[in-house]
Amino acid sequence: MLGPFVWAVACAPASHTGGSSATGGNAGTGGSSTAGGGGARASGGASATGGALGSGGASGGTGVAGSAGSGAGGRAGIGGAAGAPAAGGRSGAGGAASGGAAAAGTSGSGGGAPAGPDPCKPLGWATRTGRSGSTFTVTGGGNVTPNVVKTFAELQQYASDGQARVIHIDGTLGAGWSGTSGDRLEIKSNKTIVGLRAGTRLNAAVHINGASNVILRNIVIRGPGSNEDQAWDNLNIEGDSKNVWVDHCEFWDGQDGNVDVVKGADTVTFTWCIFGYALPGHPHNLSNLIASSDNEPVSEGKLDITFMFNWWNGAMERQPRCRYGYIHVVNNFYTSNPAVGASKLGVTNGFSCNVRTENNHFVGQNDPIDLGKQAGAGSVQEEIGNEFESCTGNQKGSGTAFTPPYEYKSFMVPASAVKALVQKNAGATLASPPACP
Repeated sequence: MLGPFVWAVACAPASHTGGSSATGGNAGTGGSSTAGGGGARASGGASATGGALGSGGASGGTGVAGSAGSGAGGRAGIGGAAGAPAAGGRSGAGGAASGGAAAAGTSGSGGGAPAGPDPCKPLGWATRTGRSGSTFTVTGGGNVTPNVVKTFAELQQYASDGQARVIHIDGTLGAGWSGTSGDRLEIKSNKTIVGLRAGTRLNAAVHINGASNVILRNIVIRGPGSNEDQAWDNLNIEGDSKNVWVDHCEFWDGQDGNVDVVKGADTVTFTWCIFGYALPGHPHNLSNLIASSDNEPVSEGKLDITFMFNWWNGAMERQPRCRYGYIHVVNNFYTSNPAVGASKLGVTNGFSCNVRTENNHFVGQNDPIDLGKQAGAGSVQEEIGNEFESCTGNQKGSGTAFTPPYEYKSFMVPASAVKALVQKNAGATLASPPACP
């Protein structure tokens, strides 16, 4: 999330003392501010007791029985507990961060189906403190006044300092890079960096090293084309970085890779991103690497990553390829691009990597479930509810994967719905920082 100044504008329900109401409904009670008021009631449906927001989030309220239809549940902050369902109503989901709005929860007796994904909300591993830890509220720079930057020098200055920052990128910044020379953006802790408009371009590699509580959103990064050198990735997250949310971004034609997470990083989520290759004649179209070696002890017990609602387009391998981590690959879309080469390997569980591959849609992939590098204790890839269209090679999983410690099933969709949803919303498509599709 981008701080309360954003969520209050774009995503949170209007709030008044006692909450607001819709046609035919009673207001939700107990809503506290524009950053999380009482849940509005649908016509004929049930009202909800709104949860007050706070760091870590308070729980959504319990739906009150209605005469017909479904009443939305209370909205709360990320990390809050879900509201309980009632007859005719839906539970509030586990909440969004300070100022955030929750997705609808599972239906109660007589209620409707889940409302679908909330594109304004961090989810997955980024909202946890670790594999066995508690909830974490991803705020980035929080509600500080945004710094609008129009030069790469300004962007670098604010992104790499020691203060909490919300940074809005205005225009195309950066002069590009090749190999390990050129512009590379260093991002430190407690930063929100977001493009001011759809398609905002950053001509620079991005490096997040030893930083926590970072949000990167609505940005397009295009590399100079892949090669087999140890060049810069479009985005590299490493060195005990944690609680990083990358949302509505595009990563194209990375040299060594598009996005790597390595060397002790943990609790990272990618939502609504595109990882793609479009330049012909480049042989190393290997997109997402998690851990750089089978001998990386700093990554043991870490590298827990969620990929949800993303689109891999034209990648040859590593969609993703992992070691060590608990990796959740859910509701993603995969397509090949014959103009840049075949898609040879899909999701790959390597050394001691536990992967839950769930409700994805694979098109034109060879070995979409790749078990060829499975090795080490605990290396499994459970295949659950995926759709395979014009695919060849292995499509069966192995073993039983971990159970995610975060709530996601209330906005997970079946594999048959993934294509339309992701094609419509993935990428740097947001018209402004507070926008939510």
